[in-house]
This record gives sequence, C-alpha cells and structure tokens, in this order.
Amino acid sequence: MRRFIAMWLFTFVIPWVSSASANAQSDPIPIEFFGLHIHRADQGTAWPNVPFGSWRLWDAYVTWSDLEPAQGKWNFSRLDRYVAMGKMHNVEILLPLANTPAWAAARPNEPSAYQPGNASEPASIEDWRRYVRRVGERYRGQIRHYEIWNEPNLKNHFSGSPEKIIELTCEAFEILKSIDPLNQIVSPAASTGGKDHLDYLDRFLSSGGKKCIDIVAHHFYVTISGPEAMVPLIREVRRLMSKNGVSQKPLWNTETGWRLGNDDGTPDHQMVKSYKKISIEDNNFILSAFAVARAEGVDRFYWYSWDNPYGLGMIDPKSGKPKRIVEQWRNAVDRLLGASQLRCSQNGKNWSCNFVRNNGVKDNISWAAE
Repeated sequence: MRRFIAMWLFTFVIPWVSSASANAQSDPIPIEFFGLHIHRADQGTAWPNVPFGSWRLWDAYVTWSDLEPAQGKWNFSRLDRYVAMGKMHNVEILLPLANTPAWAAARPNEPSAYQPGNASEPASIEDWRRYVRRVGERYRGQIRHYEIWNEPNLKNHFSGSPEKIIELTCEAFEILKSIDPLNQIVSPAASTGGKDHLDYLDRFLSSGGKKCIDIVAHHFYVTISGPEAMVPLIREVRRLMSKNGVSQKPLWNTETGWRLGNDDGTPDHQMVKSYKKISIEDNNFILSAFAVARAEGVDRFYWYSWDNPYGLGMIDPKSGKPKRIVEQWRNAVDRLLGASQLRCSQNGKNWSCNFVRNNGVKDNISWAAE
C-alpha cells in the first residue's frame, strides 16, 4: 500500500472526452481479460469467489528483494505457492521483475516506496541477469508473462534513468526468450500518477525499448473520476504505440482501481481519502470500467485489488468477507465474458456501451459522467 503515497500527493486533471464515439471490438472477450491483484493469497486471504483469469503479483511479496534478500540466499516458497494456486485455479500469472535488494543496489540507502535501495537500478548488470535467469528457469512453462518493473516514471519506484530501464528490459527479454521462446515480456508500465507518464512511454519505445517487449503496459488510474476518464488516456497511449510502430502489439492495463466503500465500518486510510468512492449504489461501475477499456483496445485489465486493506479492496479489512460491490464484478463477468461486437459511445455526459453476449443476446449499459 506504500505505493499509494505518490498517488495520494498527486492531483490529476482529466481532459474531457470530446469525440462522439469510442472504438469497437469485435472479438469475444476471454476470461484472461479480467485480472486481479491478490496480496496475501497464502496468508489468510481466501481465494476470490469471483471469476477471473489473470493474476498480477505486485504487492504480493515476491519481488527480487523478497526472493533474494541476501546475495545467493534464495527463498521461493511463497512464489512456489502462488504458482501452484494459479495452476489449480487455471489463472495465468503476470510476474513483475522489480525492486533491487539493498545488497545489489547502486544506491542501497536511497529511500523508496518500499525498502531502502529497492528503487535503485542494480550496481552490477550481472546480478540482474542472474536474478532473471534463476526465476525464468525455475518457472519455465509455469510463468509465461513477465513485466519489467513497476511504475518506473515515479522516482520512489525507480530512480534510475529511462536508458537504464531499457537496458534492464532488453537483458530480461534476451534471457527469458532463450529459456523459453513462448515467454512474453510486458513493458514497464508508467502510471498516470506521474505527469510525465506519456513522455516516459514515448521515450522508452523510441529509444529502443520497443524491440525488447511483446506487450505494452500502462496504469490507467483515474482515481477522482469515473471509468470514462480512462478513454483519452488510452487513446494517447495507442497514439504513441502507432507513432513508434508497435500498434500491433497488445495493450494491457496492468493496474487500476478505485476507492471501494467498506461494509464493516472500517474507515478508509488517509492516503485514499482523495479518491472517488464507489459503492454498491453506483450501478454497473465495474462493468462500465471493463467495457470502456475493452472498447478502446485494452486486452487485459488488472484490478487493484482484492485484499487491499486501505479502501481499495473488495473484501472487508476486518472480516475478510467480500463486500457487496463484489456482486458488480460477478455481473460484469457474467455479461461480458465471451461477449463480442462491443462498442461504446458518448453524447455529452451520457455514455452507453452495446455488445452481444456469448449466448447471442444483445445487451447494453448506460450511465452519465459526473
């Protein structure tokens, strides 16, 4: 949750969407589109009782600093359990490779969103290569999607240069592809929590990073607004993808969430008090978020998060029971899984999305932006 300090300090002005209609997506929506973050799946958090097909292991205590806290001293017990859970539930894992342990960091005492040194690049590229190879070989055929770092445009997550993140990405790309050509490398996802997030992506792609990725990732946080505010951001990212010749690559939203009201009366943490609060009375909010993102060409949407205790979680902090708003998730997946011919349009503040469900029945949702 420490990652939200930067987001809390940030005020983002959403540009108004002026176009008449969004894009259309004709392909059926797969279960992998519906992604989650789960922080403590092996430490008290019951497996989510909602359908989803992909799991991003961020804030799940399996970064480099967790796996190798001291040089050569590895601990894969937690990640082994997560991989087994994913296999048991037929859920694909996305593993971020990030957070340099202090012993390997170029700046070991530098503060970060987590432990000192975690935001620094490694002092020796050999340590990074050894880490990537050790993980890739251990989980060959079990983990096929690897994301390089997390929100590198935020200094408390990555304090190195854009050129350094490109180097780390390309080294990981070469190693993981040599281990298994089917491995897929996901680009470092910049966050809208930094005003330079689009420039950062453009620089990464144009300076050589585009040659070392299979998938483009971004974090489309619009925490003070409704889901339709993602549309101009997604379009800007797709414009940069086209500009840099990677428009054919998939686009993943590897982290986004909103403040969800607690049902057990637990007050929300101060760090999320500025976020828009969503309740069960906000009909189809989750469905709308999935729909507009998919209509704009986002291939996966990882919601942050299932068991976040500070106000963004889908379970109550005290009881661990799912909040009432979880019914919105079930409804969204029930209506969108396998759906095709999805199109969203805007008329002033009014939005609507039309699609054909997997049983051939036409469906639609509508809402008014604030």
